Amino acid sequence: MLAHRRGFTLAEIMLGLVVTLVVTGSIYNLLLATQRVTRAQAQRVMLQSSLRAGSLIVLNELAELSTATGGTPDQNDVLTMGSSAITYRAMRGMGIICHLPGATVIRLARSTFTGHRDPQAGRDRAFVFVPGNAETADSWVPRDIVTVATAAPCPGGQGPGITLTLSSSPSLEALEVGTPVRITELMEFRLYRADGRSWLGARSVSAGELIQPLLGPLTDVSGFELEYLDATGSPTADRSDVKSIQVRLRGMVESAGDNAAPPEEELVTRVALRNSPAT
Repeated sequence: MLAHRRGFTLAEIMLGLVVTLVVTGSIYNLLLATQRVTRAQAQRVMLQSSLRAGSLIVLNELAELSTATGGTPDQNDVLTMGSSAITYRAMRGMGIICHLPGATVIRLARSTFTGHRDPQAGRDRAFVFVPGNAETADSWVPRDIVTVATAAPCPGGQGPGITLTLSSSPSLEALEVGTPVRITELMEFRLYRADGRSWLGARSVSAGELIQPLLGPLTDVSGFELEYLDATGSPTADRSDVKSIQVRLRGMVESAGDNAAPPEEELVTRVALRNSPAT
């Protein structure tokens, strides 16, 4: 005689399904929560990295600026000061004259030129060092760059040269071989809005460029803030007294999800103007 076999009742099957659904739902919710946390952490790390990279660009640009208390406009690289914008004369290169200059032509030794690109006519300006005498102080005389050529070498086997034709006044014939020349460009950093978000933008004022995003998105309030400090570390509104600049960046992730407020990160740093004497 066969033994009697008892199956599952409908109630037992329903109970099993309910338990399975509860356990599966709990696991799914746990996976979603883990995914959200992982994504949020990754976004925060990317935001921190982006802020650090953006701050390095800003600091490297501003560190080269020069100011002189009571000096002439040509001695002051800070042109306009704003709480969320600055226009400045940026260093783009420096070289040494390798050939006796003409009235409007100088030649720089390629081997002595340092910069991330060659000078560009119409965009850059040359500041030529003119030594002082018993009656005048040393000065950097600005000249517009009319043309740039690289065909002619420096004499005496000094290697390739960069020949600059400059604006006609004053004459450069009194300068000597070995005179330093700075190449500069007018630049701007500022906070601006595009596509409904705030960005730190940069542009070449000399070239008439449109603003381009450098870092973002940033918060609408205090996304990019500048504070100008004198030699004592006190805030100043005098461009010629600026010896250091405090930079504040506050960024946020583009999407936090779940209608939550997007995470924010803040970076505050200060850069001393290396070419600006403290006194």
